[in-house]
Amino acid sequence: MVGIYAEMTDINNKKQQGMPSILGDTPPPFSAKKPAGVSPEFDSLYPQWAAHKTPETSSALLQTLQPVIDTAVMSYAGQAASPTIRSRAKLMALKALDTYDPNRGNVRTHLLSQLQSLRRVSAQNQNIIAIPEQVGLDYTRLNESENELRDQLGREPTDDEVADATGLSTRRIQKIRAFNQPVSEGMTTREVMDEESYGGDVASTIPNSTRAADAWFKFVYEDLSPIDKLVADMTLGRNGRRKTSTQEIARRLNITPGAVSQRAAKIQAMLDKQYTQSTF
Repeated sequence: MVGIYAEMTDINNKKQQGMPSILGDTPPPFSAKKPAGVSPEFDSLYPQWAAHKTPETSSALLQTLQPVIDTAVMSYAGQAASPTIRSRAKLMALKALDTYDPNRGNVRTHLLSQLQSLRRVSAQNQNIIAIPEQVGLDYTRLNESENELRDQLGREPTDDEVADATGLSTRRIQKIRAFNQPVSEGMTTREVMDEESYGGDVASTIPNSTRAADAWFKFVYEDLSPIDKLVADMTLGRNGRRKTSTQEIARRLNITPGAVSQRAAKIQAMLDKQYTQSTF
């Protein structure tokens, strides 16, 4: 975070010509009645939209905020942002207005904060893999549900919790995540590009494992607490997740790195019982 703030400060200090500032010239606490880039009609249209969220009121309200949305798109996705990104920015702006409180700050600051996720959307949009339309729709639903669960739980949600919230199976969640990750050099075109593979069987998610080991892992996994399941999932990179470091797991679960290590050791000890029990 320190590096990000330092970078933003450096940019603001340089005042590069043609490069708009995210916060503009509005000084703290950013409480101007009509901040730069917001049409005067916003004050009258916003209550109408809040009371009746119709396509007509939404379109009119977005027009009053278009300069702010354009600033967010250029700052977070670049001047060459695609029409898809620009359309997505409008949808995100409408969703952000659901949480806007005029008494706590101005709408420009609120939108520019909420639209920062355009960076991630833009990066995904530039992925060279052609993602099937249904996978893209499922990914949007998956991403939104994960964000809502993080807010509710105060931690990373488990795959079971995500599956319950979205109605998607963990197998489908794995495939959705796989389509939104970089392609390894050894992966074939069919494995990545063919939508048939999206609905196909899922290979084992534990490297160098056998069916017996997988079965034992599932047996142990089902009895783990939600936090322990997440430690296992993120450590191993299960269900399409990226393998995550101990420090990052601790941050996302709101526990200490030592607690992560202890939980991982406990899980490993349970898995090792496979080799000491003659009945398995």
